[in-house]
Amino acid sequence: VLSDYNQALHPPPGVNSAFWVPPVHNILSPVNPETVRLLFQGWLRLHEMVITQLCSGLPLCLTSKQWRSLLEVAGWRYSEPDMPMTTGKCHSDMRQLLNWHCYSSATPESEDFSLQPVSWNSKPLVLHKEIPLHIDCEVIWEILELSFWNDLVMLDSMLDNSSMNLAE
Repeated sequence: VLSDYNQALHPPPGVNSAFWVPPVHNILSPVNPETVRLLFQGWLRLHEMVITQLCSGLPLCLTSKQWRSLLEVAGWRYSEPDMPMTTGKCHSDMRQLLNWHCYSSATPESEDFSLQPVSWNSKPLVLHKEIPLHIDCEVIWEILELSFWNDLVMLDSMLDNSSMNLAE
């Protein structure tokens, strides 16, 4: 099954090939600049939630395809009807995941997450305009840095042969 970018080959036993932050190619690879802009907006809506999850010790661990669907749902497809296809099912699953993580009210689907304002460094961004290049670079840097640090922490934990607990 080649539909999953990072799942073309099954990983070796004990290897989790999912990602804690979206792979940058998910945001930068679309040919249509409008799609890239909307994926950036999706990340800008999600990044605080993802960072909170990373710090809590319960990070999202999604495949490349799931991250792409989550960015689409957060960016512009939140209220689109589900199509009776694999993509529609994935969008539905990501919408439920987003609701579960973002809302604690009794009616979690009462607000369209993709309509929430977008900001970067506490400065609101205009949604219908292109995101300034320096912000694009900062966003990509943030994702790459988070990915690097998470990989480093995982590698350290895998190579740690000591019997010390985490508090020590």
